[in-house]
Amino acid sequence: MRISIVYAKPGMKLAENVYKSRKVLLRAGTVLTPATINALKKRGILEIEVESEWDMQALAGGSQEVDIISEEIRLKAEQTIKDIWEEVRKGGRIHIARVKSTVETILEELSKRNYTFLKLADIRALDNYTFTHSVNVCVLALSLGIASGYTEAELLELGTGALLHDLGKVIIPGDVLNKPGPLNEEEIEIVRKHPAHGFHLLCQEPEIGINAALIPYEHHERYQGDGYPRGLRGDAIHKFAQLVAIADVYDSLTSDRSYRSKLKPYEAVEILIAMSGQGFNPKLVNLLLDNVEIYPVGCIVELNDGSLAVVTSVNKMLPIRPKVRKLVRHGESYVPSGDEMDLMENPTVFITRVISLNWMSRGGAGSQREDKAL
Repeated sequence: MRISIVYAKPGMKLAENVYKSRKVLLRAGTVLTPATINALKKRGILEIEVESEWDMQALAGGSQEVDIISEEIRLKAEQTIKDIWEEVRKGGRIHIARVKSTVETILEELSKRNYTFLKLADIRALDNYTFTHSVNVCVLALSLGIASGYTEAELLELGTGALLHDLGKVIIPGDVLNKPGPLNEEEIEIVRKHPAHGFHLLCQEPEIGINAALIPYEHHERYQGDGYPRGLRGDAIHKFAQLVAIADVYDSLTSDRSYRSKLKPYEAVEILIAMSGQGFNPKLVNLLLDNVEIYPVGCIVELNDGSLAVVTSVNKMLPIRPKVRKLVRHGESYVPSGDEMDLMENPTVFITRVISLNWMSRGGAGSQREDKAL
């Protein structure tokens, strides 16, 4: 099976020779080591062909929840948001230096990622929605900002505004904000004031630039002008706010709420695609699609007929419909069976859930986890 070099694991065995400028770098049958993997990356090798066999333990073994940022950094970021909310409730000032320090730490963590694409399933959703949501939106917005080629200064402004995008909700009465059922018209109008509340709070802080302050103010505006609070259209909406709007909706859709269950990442992406050009800037939706892997190559999934399959290729035009090969039990392992199936050409076949984002090849030492975010 052909995989991206970023998913190569020690212990995997090459199924074909690896060539560079018509010269053999590694021969078929070579068992990969950390050194050989790093050497291939340095030589610019993007993909390799490996033997397609998985240890049964990778499918049914112990699970390990992962996160795109470390638990320590996430907890500190969430505590920062929580402390700021409590301080603002008491009439205090916003500790902007602490916010910027948190954003810089997240940026440093994101820069350490050793893969090109952002794996949406790695943005972990936890129980404390308000503060977890702020961090998730910041992480996704920064990842897309990096993909956009923003400067460090721009990323700092983007991350600051993203982390504080819902700050205005601190002024909304708790019984309205946390109401388990649908809001009535009066309550909807109250909630819709939070962007203006957030903008007003940030404008009182001299350390906050206008670019960051406009993110809370405009992240509920929509591309065709049917958003709020001002009904802005197109590029009249600040570019940072347009990007944060996508991150905000994606994370909201994939999080459990009191009034509905979370959607799977691919379901949320389908909604974002449907909103492209209407709710969101189509260029930014395409940016998201170009820089995320909903189902990474090597990801093991369950299909709607109950069978298991491995993702063999990502369709860049529609990443929610990858190419797969079904898996069959072979002793203590699973092996691919039959021809590659393009889900774009088979509309009645679809993925119901992710079983594992990674695998361990036989004799390998790859990490293992069952995806808990789906």
